[in-house]
Amino acid sequence: MIDWRWTEVDALESKERWNEAKSLLIKNWQQNPNDLKVIIRLGFFCWYVLVERGPLGIKNVDLDELENVLNEVTHFGLANFMTNEDFLWCFGYMISLFPYYFGDYEHWEQKGISMLKRAYELCPDEPVYRYSYLASFTYTEGKLKDEFYQVQSVLEDRFKGEGVLSDYFKDVWHS
Repeated sequence: MIDWRWTEVDALESKERWNEAKSLLIKNWQQNPNDLKVIIRLGFFCWYVLVERGPLGIKNVDLDELENVLNEVTHFGLANFMTNEDFLWCFGYMISLFPYYFGDYEHWEQKGISMLKRAYELCPDEPVYRYSYLASFTYTEGKLKDEFYQVQSVLEDRFKGEGVLSDYFKDVWHS
């Protein structure tokens, strides 16, 4: 799994300087279009701000631009990283939770779940991938205690850093 720490971006995100973080991420993607960490951090950033803008009271961010960038980075990733477990996991997670940000709800929901499944198949011993895939099925709620505890044991190691991606997963999967 990728080391998610990125000092400059983490600092901007933790200070809720959304536009500056977005600009830095986009600039890095333009300079390094095949850098998987940049692609995932940019995609997750766009998704996170779109999803959490209401609860967090995020204002003064161009949401249309975020949706366009999310769409662009998603399609770039689908064309170039469909064999990479980190891409499959993170984008599969985002897509399966909020498929309407990506297009037709049912199509993208199934696409997200199939991406989670593929990440799990590539790395069946990775607790984060296993839990993400198995939890994508609503009928499994409450039946994943062992997998949840395994995720708990690796959270701090897998999600180092202070950025929204690390904070999100440490928070959402915290017991």
